[in-house]
Amino acid sequence: MKEFFIRANSFAAPFFSDTWDEYVQAETAEAALTKFAKECSHPAGLYSANAYDSADDFHKGKKSLAQWLCNHEAEKQRLTKSLGSYSYLGHEPGRFEINGELHIAEKPKEGKVVATP
Repeated sequence: MKEFFIRANSFAAPFFSDTWDEYVQAETAEAALTKFAKECSHPAGLYSANAYDSADDFHKGKKSLAQWLCNHEAEKQRLTKSLGSYSYLGHEPGRFEINGELHIAEKPKEGKVVATP
């Protein structure tokens, strides 16, 4: 087992996201994020999290080893990937507008490990 440094963000609670750090023991960075997300008890829900080899790697700006995104953010990224710029208006978890068009993300507070950008 290895210890991974996790940097996490909640959904807005109520006006902005909370950010916190934890250490998680797991075989891989992806397993650490999956475990972290499953055990997360933040009242607003987990929005995103990144796993690093160490806190030093995070603070030195190194790329994360793996990333977890809620379905809300994953859908927002999917819809905006090809856009050069866009307007965004969030109504609540799972309901948001991009360029004035309403979109719904199913099970917005659930999520998964995704490719690190």
